[in-house]
Amino acid sequence: MSRTIIARGAALAAATMLALTACGGTDETTETPDAPAAGVEEQEDADTGAEEDAEAGAEEDTEADTSAAEDDAAEEDASEEDAEGSEGADAAGEGAVVEIGTEFTDEETGDVITIVSAVRHNPTEYYMASDNPDGEMIYLEVMVTPGDVYGGVISQRDFLLDDDGEEVNYAASADDEMIEAGFEYFDGPSRRDGEATGYIPIYVETTGDTLQGAYVRPEMKILGEDETVPEFRGEFEIPAA
Repeated sequence: MSRTIIARGAALAAATMLALTACGGTDETTETPDAPAAGVEEQEDADTGAEEDAEAGAEEDTEADTSAAEDDAAEEDASEEDAEGSEGADAAGEGAVVEIGTEFTDEETGDVITIVSAVRHNPTEYYMASDNPDGEMIYLEVMVTPGDVYGGVISQRDFLLDDDGEEVNYAASADDEMIEAGFEYFDGPSRRDGEATGYIPIYVETTGDTLQGAYVRPEMKILGEDETVPEFRGEFEIPAA
């Protein structure tokens, strides 16, 4: 009898242990769920750290892009300043255009003469300009519409500028440099060729803020007749540049 009781007791104890094991009633089984929880926390910490690193990297990239954009803008500003400086240097080596717009009508010939404009302070290698800081090379723009009464030419030498009390005209050896500068030369066209426009180089040894000028068609003798056509004179002013 006693052996049977022990056996049943042992059986009951074994059954009780199995029941506890199944229900998680022992100390070893209650600690098991905590391990996965710790792993989750570690994974969350790792994810959080990765996100923070990504955000930090994004901020660094943004700062780098901003710095690069600022550097590009600074380079563009510097390029624009260089370009403006270059343009200013180019402009300093060119003449200054001033508008005139004075018109004369020669009643004897029917010619209409217009002093259109002038280009002042032109760089020049004209021989009279050597070592002369008081002089000035001027390109005078003229337009002529000849009448149909007479033939002949309207000469570039008929356009004059006052040079300290004396009247000077066409600087003949300066026409090549004027053409090289891009200006069309007025070459004294025949009246029969019709309307003509162009520039005439005139050098004054003593210049001023404003300059006085004149178109002077000299007295003409009519061929085969004793009659002459009197001189015509029309005056104009070149304004300061």
